[in-house]
Amino acid sequence: MPTWGWFIVALVLIDAAVLAVWLLARKSPPKNVAATTQLMLAGLDHSAREDIYRLVGEKKKIHAIKLFRERTGAGLQEAKDVVESVGRGNPIPALGASMGASGMDTAAWADIIPRLRTLKAEGNTISAIKLLRARSELSLREAKEAVDRL
Repeated sequence: MPTWGWFIVALVLIDAAVLAVWLLARKSPPKNVAATTQLMLAGLDHSAREDIYRLVGEKKKIHAIKLFRERTGAGLQEAKDVVESVGRGNPIPALGASMGASGMDTAAWADIIPRLRTLKAEGNTISAIKLLRARSELSLREAKEAVDRL
């Protein structure tokens, strides 16, 4: 192989090493667990909660998990944990009734969620996203997805 061929092989290997180091060094920003949980629960209205209780009572756990995920945007494991908890006789967590993992009182979320819904209904989705990001440590993508679910 000519010298320039070895030079190209060396450059490709160096590029691959730099890319691997960069991908491994990236860190995602810490999530605000309290904000995420409260926004997730905001998607559950009274009828959805009743449907989940009914489905669990009818032993249709998979349907209850699916409904919970559709309404909240929760992950499969989160939805499964909540539905199994309901199956053991525990209620679905109430909006704004708990302390977050960070120790932050999440009762204040009961005030912001109606405001977010109002902004979204008025067509001010961007303002709702800005308000949510100012109030929480959510990324732009997380805030947009949360406002879209409301």
